[in-house]
Amino acid sequence: MERWSGKVAVVTGASSGIGWSICKHLLENNMVVIGLAKRLKVMEELREELSKAQMDRFFPRECDLTSLPSLRTAFHWIEQRFAQRMHVLINNAAILEHFKLLDPGNDEALQRVIDVNLMGAIYCTKEAYRLMKKAMAFGEECHMINVNSLLGHVVPEHIPNRGFNLYPVAKHALRATNEVLRREMFEDKLLRISTISPGVTATDMSAKTKEHMENLGESPEIYELLKPEDVAKGILFILGSPAHVTIAELLMVPTGEKY
Repeated sequence: MERWSGKVAVVTGASSGIGWSICKHLLENNMVVIGLAKRLKVMEELREELSKAQMDRFFPRECDLTSLPSLRTAFHWIEQRFAQRMHVLINNAAILEHFKLLDPGNDEALQRVIDVNLMGAIYCTKEAYRLMKKAMAFGEECHMINVNSLLGHVVPEHIPNRGFNLYPVAKHALRATNEVLRREMFEDKLLRISTISPGVTATDMSAKTKEHMENLGESPEIYELLKPEDVAKGILFILGSPAHVTIAELLMVPTGEKY
């Protein structure tokens, strides 16, 4: 990870769970980190837990991934603040809504699932690529990583009675998007593209899912869940691999999870 010291990373969904753990691990490796999330106050409070040196390298910014003006405003600030270039993008932000696809009255919620889990990542990628092109012009290495999900590979049968509506659809589409981008960016020899797909992980989102399914009497067997830091260490493994190696796809699941 030494070669990333001082380089600029952007992490979406940085206010909790996997996103905040990724931020901390990047900061521990001396990177400059911009955390993007809707909950700016939460990120500012988390920043106070960091060491002084890490606080100076962490920049929380409010960003609503369902709003293109909000997203572009955040990246415009990054462009102005960091000499018009950045080096690492971690598309981590995700939401999961708990209803059936065919339930009535859920049109706006379904749109949010697509806007955050798919389109937000795509628009962040477009904005980041513009800045990465400038970094690569100076001979600087860049890396894009999408935090996907096991549900971007399969819809496991152990999810009783529900497939989490458009969440796995968006995550499957995100995997396909990665492959499209890999082809579009093939000539960018200083840019690597990766995706990491965790199974069930102990986050606020998974806790709400477990509570919801228990209320329905549909809770699957209990696993020893992945921890956010497990996923963050997976990110470090991807970033830390030699420049001539691309970890194109990393699937990690709890040892006891069926898939």
